[in-house]
Amino acid sequence: MKPKEKAKELMHYYLKELLSAKYSINGFVINDLAKQCALIAVEEILSARPLDPNHADWDDCGATPQYWYEAQKDEALEFWNNVKSELQSF
Repeated sequence: MKPKEKAKELMHYYLKELLSAKYSINGFVINDLAKQCALIAVEEILSARPLDPNHADWDDCGATPQYWYEAQKDEALEFWNNVKSELQSF
């Protein structure tokens, strides 16, 4: 999944949750709240030092587990930072 797709998925998830709430707010406020909720989720993921997505292959990273693990962490960090950037652009 690409960062933009993940950003949209997170926003839609929170938007659906907010729209199904027992109270009603105008659409603009709900959309903004969904964005803020998604940004909070991404910040939590980033602060947890993510390991997913882990599409790195040992062969792509020098064929040793230590390099593979580092590449995996770098890839995940880049992915979630890109998701955060996409969310901020909505």
